[in-house]
Order: sequence, then structure tokens, then C-alpha cells
Amino acid sequence: MRQLHALLLLALPACAPLAEPGGQALPDPVPPLASLADKPQLALLESVLRDYFAADIANRPTICAAMHDGREAAALAVEDERALMERFPTLAPMRRCIASTSGWTDGENGEAALVFSSDSFACASATSCTGRAGTGGGTRNLYALDWREGRWTIARQGPGAP
Repeated sequence: MRQLHALLLLALPACAPLAEPGGQALPDPVPPLASLADKPQLALLESVLRDYFAADIANRPTICAAMHDGREAAALAVEDERALMERFPTLAPMRRCIASTSGWTDGENGEAALVFSSDSFACASATSCTGRAGTGGGTRNLYALDWREGRWTIARQGPGAP
């Protein structure tokens, strides 16, 4: 019986919620946007931003996300921008990224900014889409999105037209 009690005491910490060093319980992680059937373009932006933030980049500029209408970058819907910012805490709201003749600037501190956007997005069906994504003045790749097993799968097809 003592052995059973000892095993239970050892197992209890594994059942406890994750906690920060100060003892505060960590919030549940937010589900990936790729699990939302009606948000394929937002899932694409999440994928591109996840790859960027996962890279080992020193001295990152301010990062914003937008949709591109073919002429200029436009702010996301408030709820979409909020969803991305929940997943990437260092992502700045688009209102901070100001277009200038030399590129993007952070309107709060005057330093460099980088805007990730998605454009040329089209869906052939409710389960198959294509679109380009990347940075405004940089690499923009073409992606294919397919709805499979309850989530968008995203595959880079190659460079897209600038």
C-alpha cells in the first residue's frame, strides 16, 4: 500500500496544469488557424509568420501582417489581426507599419518595419486554394492549400510573380 501511495504522489505533478516559474498556470495554447475551414488565407499568413518567427534572426524589425489587394497592403479585419497577434506576441498591429519611399517604418519608433502579406488568393473549391505570401518588397512565394482531415495543409509551390 505504501508503494501505491508513493507512486500516486509521484504521478500527481504530471496531472497538474503547466505553470510559469512564479506559480501561475499557463493559458491553454491557441489552436492553429489552419483548423478553421473558412479562413484559408489567414492560415497561409499564420504559416508564413510561423516560419519567419521560428528562424534565428537577430535584431528583427517591427513585423506587421496585411492582406494585399494588388495595389497596396491593407490591414486585416480586427478579429483576424487579433488572432495572429495571440499566436505571435511580437507581431505589431498594421497601424504601426507606415509605408515610406524607402520601405516600411515603425510609426512609433521610426525604425525599420517589415510587412508580411497575402495576395492573389483564389479558391477553386471549398477545399482547394492558391495564393502568394511573403514580404512587400521581398520574396513572395506561391502556395497551394488543401483542406484535409480537418485542417488546411499548405505547400509552397515556388516563387510567385513580384
